[in-house]
Amino acid sequence: MLDARLQKVLDFITGERLLDIGSDHAYLPIEAVGKGIVQYAICGEVVKGPYESTVRNIEKENMTDRIEARFGSGLEVARPEDAVDTVTICGMGGPLIADILQTGFNHLGGVPRLVLQANTYTYPIRKALVSLGYEIIEETIIQDGHHFYEIIVAEAGDADYDEAELTFGPILLQKREAAFTLKLERELEHQQNIYRNLKNNSSNIQRLEEVSDTINALKEVLEL
Repeated sequence: MLDARLQKVLDFITGERLLDIGSDHAYLPIEAVGKGIVQYAICGEVVKGPYESTVRNIEKENMTDRIEARFGSGLEVARPEDAVDTVTICGMGGPLIADILQTGFNHLGGVPRLVLQANTYTYPIRKALVSLGYEIIEETIIQDGHHFYEIIVAEAGDADYDEAELTFGPILLQKREAAFTLKLERELEHQQNIYRNLKNNSSNIQRLEEVSDTINALKEVLEL
C-alpha cells in the first residue's frame, strides 16, 4: 500500500516502461506493474541495504520477469536501449534530484516524462529541467501531517520561467491549492522567526538581508 505522496506520483506515470530511481524497496514499481499502469519497470538503488530489500520484494511479489533491480548511482543505471517512457525520482531533496538529472541524463534513450517528488527546495529542479529542454506540465503539493511534498511533472518542451516561477512553481502559482498556501504561510512564519533571531543575536547583515528578501517574496506570493 502506497502512502499519499507515492499514490499521487502513480497517477502521473504513463507509457509501458518505468524507471524508478531511489526505488525505496520497489513499492512504486510493484504497484505500477501490478495495476497494469506499466508493463515493465527498472528499479535503481545506490545503497546496498535498500537494493537488497528491493530485490527481495520483487521476488516476493513474483515479478522478476517484469521488474528489474539495478545497483548504481542515479540515472547511471539506465541504458538507451531501455527506452523508458517515465522516470520517477522520489523522496529526495531538490538539489539532489537536480544533480541526478544533470549528471546522468545522457544515459537515457530519448526524453521520457519526468515525475519528481521532492522533500525540500525545488528551485534547482526547475532550473535543471529548463536546461535539459523540459517544460513543467503539472505540479501539486501533498500534505502529510506537518510535512509538505511537492510533485513536479515535466515533458520535453521549451520553457522560460521567471524567478518567482522557479522558486514557487509556475503551475502551483496558478492553481494556488490549499496545501500550497499553507506551506508558504508556515515558511513565512519560519523565516520571520529566523529574522528576529538574527536581528537580536547576529551582526551578519548580508544574511539578514537574504532572509528579509525571502520574507518579502513569500508575502508577495501570499499577497499580504
